Amino acid sequence: MRQFPEEYLIRKEKGILERDGIYIHTPSQFASDHLYCARLAARYVCDPQYEVRRAGLHSFLLFYIREGEILFEYEGRTFVAHAGDVVLLDCRRPHHYRAVTRTEFYWFHFDGCSSEAYFDHFTGGKGIHFEGLRKMEEYFVLVHDQLRSDVPDEGILSVHVHRILALLYSAAGRGVALTDGVALAKSFIDSHYMDKLTMAEIAEASRFSQSHLFRVFREETGMTPYAYLTGVRMNQAMKMLLNTTSSVEEIADHCAFCSSANFIRAFRQSTGTTPLKFRKLISGVTSSL
Repeated sequence: MRQFPEEYLIRKEKGILERDGIYIHTPSQFASDHLYCARLAARYVCDPQYEVRRAGLHSFLLFYIREGEILFEYEGRTFVAHAGDVVLLDCRRPHHYRAVTRTEFYWFHFDGCSSEAYFDHFTGGKGIHFEGLRKMEEYFVLVHDQLRSDVPDEGILSVHVHRILALLYSAAGRGVALTDGVALAKSFIDSHYMDKLTMAEIAEASRFSQSHLFRVFREETGMTPYAYLTGVRMNQAMKMLLNTTSSVEEIADHCAFCSSANFIRAFRQSTGTTPLKFRKLISGVTSSL
């Protein structure tokens, strides 16, 4: 018999018309330490009597709404998720949800690996309510079916959970329309990365103040303008290392790294190796440097 914490038990829930689950899995130590772990999963069909209010559960919770509507109250927000929507909650924080109409949905609790990092990324500007993702249903079904089996394959289960999180990451990124100022700043950086740019020049091109550009750029892209500039320069430097015979000094000068020493230091920090080692390793040359 599978063992699971008392806090996971759900007793006498009102409003459940049909239930496939709750399926429970206690992960191995290796899975707990290194993989994404789905611990409970079910498919519910509920009427408006169904309601959950909780706090302090140490897991994350994903929903996929097949039909109907669920109202969520979370971190000062109130929103309604409809058919085709996905919702992600951190159950350590107080939350409340209830069916608004006759509703069918999949849910599963999970943790492990980079679960918290994904959640923090989503809530840092991209939200926890993802709309219009009907293609996601198949992945929730795969998680559900794995937990329903007598001996879930923890590796496959981890892949399914990660696929959902990664697809939410992609969907969230596509759903963010850059403001004109951020788009102008990115375009300016892309065209002038080889110049010794200052934040003042980038802000002037964006028509934002420096402080406003810094805040909005980070909200919409997940990085600061300077980090984006460094990334553009590094990408161009890698292209030159692989596609030209330019020296490290020439590449450093072209990409405005101030000096070859500065370029080598930044390159090592980004890739874990030096520019020349990178060039030889990618080209298949294994002689010592």
